[in-house]
Amino acid sequence: MPGSSTIQIIIADDQIIVAEGIGIMLEQQEDFKLMGIAPNGELLMQMLNTVQPHLILMDLNMPVVDGFKACAMVREKYPDIVVVALTTYDDDKMRQRIKAAGAAAMLLKYTSSVELAKKLRLIMAKGNNGSFISDGGVIKTEIDEQTNKDDVFLLKQKISEREMEVVKLIAQGLNSEDIAKKLFLSEHTVKTHRKNILEKLNLNNTIELINFVHKHKLL
Repeated sequence: MPGSSTIQIIIADDQIIVAEGIGIMLEQQEDFKLMGIAPNGELLMQMLNTVQPHLILMDLNMPVVDGFKACAMVREKYPDIVVVALTTYDDDKMRQRIKAAGAAAMLLKYTSSVELAKKLRLIMAKGNNGSFISDGGVIKTEIDEQTNKDDVFLLKQKISEREMEVVKLIAQGLNSEDIAKKLFLSEHTVKTHRKNILEKLNLNNTIELINFVHKHKLL
């Protein structure tokens, strides 16, 4: 932040009320200034054509262009901007993905404004040259019958693309032999995928899986 002691920020989050609240809390710290709010990654990139902040607080689960893709786009086009993922998820796979996309940190939303400001100052002091900083061990997201929209998003991050293909074919009523032929896999590989999928979703059998898929509109 050459020549400036004020950290200029943009918040990218489709929950506008949440974003506004975070912005207000940070501006109460005096050394933070909110420059704008973008409800998705596409609009964020448009905003950056006219306003370049020091820091972007990036939600991960956004429509149109999510936080992972948006982070990579920002870091490629604006390498001096620091991106911090601010999320409700405490998940190692998502942490690794956002780190690979170029984020400087992944912090949890359930943090006091004072504590969040302290962490952001530390991150900004090191910029994009510091080691990746991450909150952890605060939230456990369980995927069960109470799974909501955010949990389904988390689920899709945990299941591989191949496993999702298997899930869709199972939901269409195909057995392991038929799935193997359709995906050019061995029947043993398909059965392994089925076993792993059930474990990841904490389900007991195919019937529960089919009900889960339709209930949460995963197709």
